[in-house]
Amino acid sequence: MTRSAGRRARLHAALALLLAPSSASAHERFIKHRLKVPLHDEFFLQGPGPMGIHPDLMRIATTVFVILVAFMLLWYLRQPLEEIVQRRIVRQLGAPAQRIVHQLATFLTDKPVRAKWFQVLREWCVILFLRSPGLVLMYSATNDSLVMPSYPLDPASSEIFKFIQVGLAILILTQTALPLCGAMIFGTWIYLFRWGWMVAVDAMPVLTVAVVYVTSPWQSHKLAITDINEKQMRWVRITLGIGFFALGWLKLYNHDLTAGVADNFPSVMNDPMVTLLKAGTSPDLPRETWVAAFGMAEVMCGFLVTVGVFSRVWTLIMTFVFTKLMLVDFGWHEIPHIYPIAAMLAVTTSNKLTSEFDRIERLEERLGRSGKSFRQALTILGASVVVAFLVVFPMLYATTFLDRSRL
Repeated sequence: MTRSAGRRARLHAALALLLAPSSASAHERFIKHRLKVPLHDEFFLQGPGPMGIHPDLMRIATTVFVILVAFMLLWYLRQPLEEIVQRRIVRQLGAPAQRIVHQLATFLTDKPVRAKWFQVLREWCVILFLRSPGLVLMYSATNDSLVMPSYPLDPASSEIFKFIQVGLAILILTQTALPLCGAMIFGTWIYLFRWGWMVAVDAMPVLTVAVVYVTSPWQSHKLAITDINEKQMRWVRITLGIGFFALGWLKLYNHDLTAGVADNFPSVMNDPMVTLLKAGTSPDLPRETWVAAFGMAEVMCGFLVTVGVFSRVWTLIMTFVFTKLMLVDFGWHEIPHIYPIAAMLAVTTSNKLTSEFDRIERLEERLGRSGKSFRQALTILGASVVVAFLVVFPMLYATTFLDRSRL
């Protein structure tokens, strides 16, 4: 073989790797995910059952539907319920107990918590949220990957991307030119489509900090940013929620990868929420029902955070799950997930949380003041049932028609 022919052969090989289908190299995870035993694919596809959905999958979806309805009803009724608790229970307690119950109620219902310790905690969580992407970028650069170890860099361009990541990390850690940092994070996320759309969906939570960066002042290095304003927090919450909502459906679509992780790390299956969602399903399909319950749990959490219904409760639950994965199940390989943990803590400790259901709440309050109690109850119940149904069942039905043969 001549030297030029050898160069052409190497070039063709490199192009083949670059242009190969995304299923060949995309979504390479930093933890083991090889299936030990094949799943029953028919569980996730059209078959016997309501709307062609497997009965166990329908049972999990129905449980999620019921929980969504319950939490939305509680959200609409949170103010009268709080008043009842305060009048009938809290008044009989001493002053210290009253303060504790009041602070707990304001925390659970996303109202501002005025305690000094909460203010200090919020400032630290914001600092961690704004700085942690720099640590993740440094870690990725030392592991020849882009943004997350899940996405290995092409050897031909790895050096330049590693230098860019280190430079961006320095800007983030020194809080310099944050709008530029945000624009580069958005650009990097778009670049992830090179590995396929699933990789970009997997990385959507990365965008939560970018929306804060791009709306920060250019003189950010001269400021001590320890709080996130209401408009920024709304976009952080929505971006974070949509990211996990999409990740939940992605788990049901790319179910082999999720089940492969469980095959190599069985302890991840010991999750209280997932156990609740899969209660009553067949013991003959433990991995299939676990994947479905895990995915639907993320769909549920993601949706409720997106619309701002008990945002603190759900981000705190997700913080617990991710911390368990990082410290107990996966260890050091999961360390980059300190970033989504920081994002969730920033939402949990924020005193500027809003809800996307404000319009329905105003309508419900107007009906209550005008004495139309029946229409008020019907509005609350109808809105909760319709929204929960649309969140769960249409998309679940659609996933049963999707072809997974090329994954």
